[in-house]
Amino acid sequence: METFKQFLVSSVSSENFAPEMSEEAKILERCEKLFMRYGIKSVTMDDVARELGMSKKTLYQYFENKEQLIHKVTSNHFACQNHMVEQVIRHSKTAIDEMFAIAAWMNAMSKNINPALVYDLRKYHPESWQVFVDHRNNEVINSIKHNLRRGISEGLYREELDVEIIARIYIARVEMFIDNEIFPYEQFPPQKTFNVFMDYHIRGIATNKGIKYLEKLKSEQHGI
Repeated sequence: METFKQFLVSSVSSENFAPEMSEEAKILERCEKLFMRYGIKSVTMDDVARELGMSKKTLYQYFENKEQLIHKVTSNHFACQNHMVEQVIRHSKTAIDEMFAIAAWMNAMSKNINPALVYDLRKYHPESWQVFVDHRNNEVINSIKHNLRRGISEGLYREELDVEIIARIYIARVEMFIDNEIFPYEQFPPQKTFNVFMDYHIRGIATNKGIKYLEKLKSEQHGI
């Protein structure tokens, strides 16, 4: 069985989301990397044009203004994330493998994110922030409920779990990690805290069979 790192490279790499990307999609992908590296507020349209190697006039042929660019980048990001989750579900052997594959992807992505990005999006770009909120309240919560039901059917999660409540608790806990006051980024980088959280989450809902599988999986993956 391939490791999660191999899985991420071969199956959920952003390059595989759209084999024949449009020019606008390529621009959105590069802009996303720029915002992740520097945050949103500090990046100007001049910076974007310079990064893309094009004039501002050409850039404005694709986007009316920075606000529209940010909105499209955000929407594109979550469309790619939805595709990634579909790939994870398709390739994962069990519900627990599924959760750890998603965690591995989030860890890989979080290494390249400037902590200011989430703050900038929420404070200065409410329409784009709403894209995140809608994604969380629909696709994310539904994927967690799917995972819980799958784990129950596999005998890895306890049958008496309240799927709706556990899914919402999961979302609330994940959102704590983007609160810089609770988890200062320098002291608690996401790739560290999320691994601890995943172990905590699985142990809280697993059967004895599930815990044994978790231990086996962690041993095979050397603590991923």
